[in-house]
Amino acid sequence: MLRWRAMRDGLRRLLRPAQFERDLEDELSHFIELEARDHMDHGTPERESYRIARATLGGKERMKEDARAGGWEFLVYTMWQDIRYALRSLRRSAGFFSAAVLTLAIGIGGTTTVFTLVNAILLRPPAHVVAPEQLVSIYTSDYSGPPYGSTSHPDFEDFRRQTDIFAGVIATQPAPIGIGEGEDLTNDGMEVVSGDYFQVLGVRAAAGRFFAEDEDRGGSPIPVAVISYDLWQQRFAGRADAVGSSLQLNGSPFTIVGVAPDGFLGAIRGIAMNAWIPVAASPLVGMSASATANRGNRSFFVIGRLAPGVSVQQAEAGMATVGRNLAASYPDRWIDLSGAGRRVSVLPEAAARIMPQVRGPALGFMALLMGTMVLVLLVCCANVAGLMLARAARRAREMGVRLSLGASRRRVMRQLLTESTMVALCGGIGGVALAVLAMSGIAAWQPPLPVRIAVDLSIDARVLAFAIAAVAFTGVLFGVVPALRGSRAPVTGLLKGDGGTTQIGGRRISLQGALVSGQVAISLLLMVGALLFVRSLRSASEINTGFATDHMLVVDVELRPDVTAPVDRAQVVLRMQERLRAVPGVRGASWARSAPFGFGSARRGISVDGYEPAQGEDMEYHFNIVGPDYFDVLQMPLVLGRPIDATDRAGAPLSVVVNETFARKFWPGESPLGKRIRTSGPESEWSTVVGMARDAKYSSLTEDARPFMYLAALQSPTRVVLHLRTSADPVTMRETVRRELLAVAPDWRITALRTMEQQLGVTLAPHRAAGALLSLFAAVAALLASVGLYGVVAMAVTARRREIGIRVALGADRHGVVRFMVGKGVLLAGIGVVIGLPAAWAVSRLLSSFLIGPAANDPATFAGATVLLTAVALVAAWIPARRAANVHPMIALRDE
Repeated sequence: MLRWRAMRDGLRRLLRPAQFERDLEDELSHFIELEARDHMDHGTPERESYRIARATLGGKERMKEDARAGGWEFLVYTMWQDIRYALRSLRRSAGFFSAAVLTLAIGIGGTTTVFTLVNAILLRPPAHVVAPEQLVSIYTSDYSGPPYGSTSHPDFEDFRRQTDIFAGVIATQPAPIGIGEGEDLTNDGMEVVSGDYFQVLGVRAAAGRFFAEDEDRGGSPIPVAVISYDLWQQRFAGRADAVGSSLQLNGSPFTIVGVAPDGFLGAIRGIAMNAWIPVAASPLVGMSASATANRGNRSFFVIGRLAPGVSVQQAEAGMATVGRNLAASYPDRWIDLSGAGRRVSVLPEAAARIMPQVRGPALGFMALLMGTMVLVLLVCCANVAGLMLARAARRAREMGVRLSLGASRRRVMRQLLTESTMVALCGGIGGVALAVLAMSGIAAWQPPLPVRIAVDLSIDARVLAFAIAAVAFTGVLFGVVPALRGSRAPVTGLLKGDGGTTQIGGRRISLQGALVSGQVAISLLLMVGALLFVRSLRSASEINTGFATDHMLVVDVELRPDVTAPVDRAQVVLRMQERLRAVPGVRGASWARSAPFGFGSARRGISVDGYEPAQGEDMEYHFNIVGPDYFDVLQMPLVLGRPIDATDRAGAPLSVVVNETFARKFWPGESPLGKRIRTSGPESEWSTVVGMARDAKYSSLTEDARPFMYLAALQSPTRVVLHLRTSADPVTMRETVRRELLAVAPDWRITALRTMEQQLGVTLAPHRAAGALLSLFAAVAALLASVGLYGVVAMAVTARRREIGIRVALGADRHGVVRFMVGKGVLLAGIGVVIGLPAAWAVSRLLSSFLIGPAANDPATFAGATVLLTAVALVAAWIPARRAANVHPMIALRDE
């Protein structure tokens, strides 16, 4: 080792002897400086400290000989001395250090938090899955054209036979489910899966086993289920005897045969699945028994594991051939509205972590969050850079002494960069701690959905690497410019004490002032975005939905799966309606197949009497199946005719109500009353239009008016979602409604109970989240910008303190002095506003797809953000200016 070290140092001296000597001279001068500083810290005079340091070290020549013998060890030792001195220096400036670390912790913590979300949703492979890069998602195009649709179970069976393409193919259908019974009943997520689901994914059981082949095919007399690790811990405290015990799923008893490993949440990212059952057992939880046999019932998501040596492109080419064969064999199910066969798409697992149907908006939303936090981080860096510049100005004489004693400018710059690195490192540690706290809060938040949202938000190696990169980026970003300024100032001026002044007036704007203007510009950009989202939410509350959303309770009920006796569903639901009408506080009751703004939107193919569709025209339209009094309960007005009522029952002529857009499309300029519509294929009967309702919003507040039809529930049995109009607060009516329903229909159970405003809130959740986050980020950025502006004005006031004292002593108006200093501060803010407004306008155009109501370039929003930020700037500049103007002239005129 010693021989190698000598050869290395000898080679270095041989190749670059002059550079080696210069580096050594710099290190030795700096080393003397550090030793002298140690003595000065203990009260020794400056001149004596340097003499003692040289005497102690034995002179430069001896030090040079030792350095040449020690080589790199000496350089490492001096670097450690840099770090020690940086820590001592920062400890003496506790106020600066605390402010800088807190500022960086906010920026790095927020950025790390957003990256953790991106990592959890987009970058992290599924937990406990073997070789996820071999997995692909298989989609079948929809009848109307969209390429990424779900698949029927018979089609899945055909897919799994392609053993030359796939080593295994599985099917999964997510669904909300009630777990437990009585007071222990909870709504959660479940997957109906093919029997080899866990085997193809490569997941191993934490306890028990997974499904056997006969259980998948319906050969097992006892229905079985696999539960999640969380459910095992919550309901069974992790006991081994949980395997083999019984668990109620949607009212049916299932035997637990296994437990999934900790952290495995299912195949649908973002939704926590707490139970898995085989496809054969799906009728026991309320699903249609014919769903698995009907090729037109496309409700399954399909995942395949590629066979060895097969690429994604080869798999897609092979599945295209399979799709063409299926189109030839089943033209009624595999030919879309354009007359072409459906397409089969194959996506790698990494591209399907977010459902392709919503991938674009989801990526846009995450890009918005990440871009916003990067801007906040830039504001933080600018703020800390301003603090560093101010600190460098106060240390001007120290830098002058160092340079005059022979230290090179590069050596001084290295010391200053060491200090900025220490600040960035401490800020990074604080940022990661803030990110962990933020992740805990995000994980605990649950939107009002029928299933639990869950993603793995733990801090992994990728997140730590990002945090380290953020620390390095910020350390360089805010440290380089102050270090350059501190190392390049003229020595003579520094030793005279002239290097510490900072001006915001005159013919130029100082570097620190430019940083403040940049902070103001970014703050304005963020504030405009936040105000746009706030106005968007306000506009959403003013949108006419077509019905009254207040004082309405929505209750999902269904027949318990263990009830085997024949039930007249229509009569039971009518009894529910009558019983609920009699409840005090209930003004009206009805039911429907689905509630507005829910997840049950469906379409049905139709034929219109006298209308010949064009080639390739989509004749599938959205519909709902509603009971008597539905339009009265929702307060949805009719334009013509009558609503669906009790006379529209089984045996009577089929009735339908259409909306205005439907009538305009098929009978422009005519009354739709008496017209005929046929649904669900040529074998169904004609329905007569008996009424026309006003257009309404059905799935989203932002949707355009679209054709819609309402069928009679008593003529078309369907699932039951009760709609109750109350005179009291609907939240207070929930337990009463629950009690009355169970009394009149003990064989039925309630699967969900919510207010219409809560249901509407689900559609607004992304807008509310974006508005809240942007508002928070804008507030932080504005606060940091105001602090930066305050610091610049305060420094300028300090630097011109004697000038202000002379002005006041000569009779200058104190208010005039305040106006002068405030004007200089507002100038910096004004420059930031001028820069920020065009940038905010450009960014607002990108936000237009996320907004509801106001235009992206809404002038009131831009004006409001400008006024608000200008007011903050005025206050930040006024406080130090007023304090300086009130200083007595005699105090200000004293020597510094």
